[in-house]
Amino acid sequence: MTYCQHSPRNPLFGDDPAAYTRDREILSHGPFAHNQATAEKTPTMRTLLLQFRGYSRDLKLFLCFSLLVNTGFAVFGLVFNLYLYELGYREDALGLFNGIQILALALVSVGIGAIVRRVGIWTSLITGLVLYAAACVGLALATGFWLIVLLAALSGAGLALATTLTMPFVIEYAPVHRRQEASALAFSVIALATTAGALVGGLAPSLFAAFLPGVAPGTATAFRCGLLAGSALCAAAILPLLRMTEPRQPHAPAPQFPNLVEEPVHAQHRARRDMWTFVTIAGVMAISGGIVIPFYNVYLFTFGANARDVGYVYALAGLFAALAGLFAPALARRAGSLHAVFLVRILPVPFFILLLLAPGYAVAVVAYLARAVLTSMNWPIDSTFTAEVLPRRMVATVFGLRSASWNFGWAAASFLGGWLIVQGGYELPIAGLIVFAIASAIAYQLYFSRHPLVRTGAIQSALPATHRVRQTAPAPQAVPPVPTPRLDEVPAP
Repeated sequence: MTYCQHSPRNPLFGDDPAAYTRDREILSHGPFAHNQATAEKTPTMRTLLLQFRGYSRDLKLFLCFSLLVNTGFAVFGLVFNLYLYELGYREDALGLFNGIQILALALVSVGIGAIVRRVGIWTSLITGLVLYAAACVGLALATGFWLIVLLAALSGAGLALATTLTMPFVIEYAPVHRRQEASALAFSVIALATTAGALVGGLAPSLFAAFLPGVAPGTATAFRCGLLAGSALCAAAILPLLRMTEPRQPHAPAPQFPNLVEEPVHAQHRARRDMWTFVTIAGVMAISGGIVIPFYNVYLFTFGANARDVGYVYALAGLFAALAGLFAPALARRAGSLHAVFLVRILPVPFFILLLLAPGYAVAVVAYLARAVLTSMNWPIDSTFTAEVLPRRMVATVFGLRSASWNFGWAAASFLGGWLIVQGGYELPIAGLIVFAIASAIAYQLYFSRHPLVRTGAIQSALPATHRVRQTAPAPQAVPPVPTPRLDEVPAP
């Protein structure tokens, strides 16, 4: 017999919306009740700052950790391909190295739920960070093919532990009714780190060449210095981890919600089907990006860009993505999380169709910016919707499996994309991006629009604001009017 742990924003009752309604009423009068009228408002910077101040100390430290490790990762991701290119490797080898890293990341992600249950989330994070930072230093110094393959695999394993646990950590330590805002902030921090990493990665090789004797700009040595700078940023992320308190405890924190409802067998089957749908669609979406995006910095080079230009483009994309991601909850509240996911996944497609028909540097930059901005809005909405559909006991598992599916798809697409580019250029991979992006958006919409919890309105956040049933307090009973006595009924004085 299994039990379902859930919250007003994280239900799973299979095809039994009555059970959801009953327990929604229980929770609506408890400590998790909140003012929906206030939640409907579009967030301002002041409200976002106030929400951040209300988060726990451990969650704030985790956001600092995420900022540092993702900044270092962005530096490394921008410079590494250029470094390999200067060593004489071409897109097919670049695709192989990136694919090996992502394949290792995916393999570790498959067991991420079991790893966290065994050693805890904090130990998983710090182990992954140390492994990734050490592998990055090795990659910055390596030149041999097989050594790069080995270190790429180790870096992927470390990266899985250091970055896959973002949503499980947010779900565990964010206030229940602020999870969507907290997840949006977490993904905006990642986008902001991408901005900072792109700036550092774009400028560091030139700065090292300017100030270090014997280092010429645009050489492998200059790029190696940039890789070491990214490795140092990753290593610095250990400081906020060491200052955490509750996640370092030997036992996981107690569940935030009681076991309210016994989960029937048909609900368990529905949950597993939903989980594997999330996992499969994530893989399809990963193929869309992996077939082109790992080579996009090199693609911009084909239009005459240099490392600094590419750094500015990536930084601008990260900045726009960080700002846009903060308003993802507002889009989800207005359009409904289900329709919002469809929109942000389908809207980049026209830009890449234009790039396919009229290739050019300006079009390539605009297409990349559009995809980065809309993808940053997709993740918090999609992740929160996932936590609403599935029971809490499956959250760590689904995010681990979804990460594995994403990275398996990305790795396979990187292998294929690199080979296709070497054989015939970028046109066919860009066409593949378009096809798989459309497929992932349509599949997501078709499956979950028919979900019982969406059709019955049990998950109100999935519906557009105009279709949502407002949770308002019952109207006070009208006081019956006092009848006015007739003159002949008035007692004599």
